[in-house]
Amino acid sequence: MKRHYYTEDIINICDMKHLTVEQIFEQISKKFPEAGKSSIYRNVEELAKNWDLKKVIWIWKKAYFEKNNWNHIHLIDEKTWKIFDLEENIEIKNLPKNFKTSNIDIKIFGRFN
Repeated sequence: MKRHYYTEDIINICDMKHLTVEQIFEQISKKFPEAGKSSIYRNVEELAKNWDLKKVIWIWKKAYFEKNNWNHIHLIDEKTWKIFDLEENIEIKNLPKNFKTSNIDIKIFGRFN
């Protein structure tokens, strides 16, 4: 798939944020009004396949995308459905000693008091 002229803008928009394709489209279309929603969707999915973006989670049938190049854990507040990042600092004691982690995708659902 060819990279569009707004591909880098998509990556920059998603830096340290959790956004749906609709939210990405809203921001891209402000700068590039000619960009189609289906084109943005295809680009976002392709960026996720190439690890330029990370597909975070499905909440209410929506995928969220982010650009974070470090392993981390997601906390999801069930009251607001906001996603928060936690650094990877959980020790998993029962992993085999010869298993080297390349990616972590842990989601913890709960509520803040």
